[in-house]
Amino acid sequence: MSKLNATIVIIDDDRTLEETSIGLFLELRMNFDSVKVFLKQDDALNFISSNLNKRIIVLLDLDFSANPPDGNIVLELIRDISRLLPVIIWSGADEDKEVFADLINNQAFGFLDKNASSEEIINKLKEAYNDINNNIDVALEEWINAHSEEQKNKPYMVTVEGKQLSLNDLLEEIRKQTPLGKQFSKSLSKLTIDLLSRNKERLND
Repeated sequence: MSKLNATIVIIDDDRTLEETSIGLFLELRMNFDSVKVFLKQDDALNFISSNLNKRIIVLLDLDFSANPPDGNIVLELIRDISRLLPVIIWSGADEDKEVFADLINNQAFGFLDKNASSEEIINKLKEAYNDINNNIDVALEEWINAHSEEQKNKPYMVTVEGKQLSLNDLLEEIRKQTPLGKQFSKSLSKLTIDLLSRNKERLND
């Protein structure tokens, strides 16, 4: 069975997690390229920031009794880095409506109970992986990252206000899902569709 090209990042301060969930971790390593477990949120955030060129899916616990802040704040910090990463909330607690609403507003990809089976967890992670593959913004991120640093730092476009932007600037806008980032993605999608329509005889090449 071929592995999916993604790194699963688990943020959970339970030091016994890998010992008590041997079957799950075996399944994770069979299905995905890499699995990283972080007990401290700062370590996880640093890893995510340094590896945005990788396909990352996050499993995030909400209750960090030993290492505050709680998982909802960690989700906000992840969203400050990028709004493109699928983050699945993995919790054994019953969240109140306010916390649940905050998680939705911060674009949690999904929710899993800590008692969910390995099959349920793997299926949700695969669902997130498929979402990455079908996301135009992620495709743009990968396209920009394929350029050299020199190319990414060169001026690429000028806004109607006269602001000059490099590919790296655009990448930041896309990751933060700013109005400019969304508009760029939308405009590029329209252009791509138009080009494909004009050259539809080549679509099967």
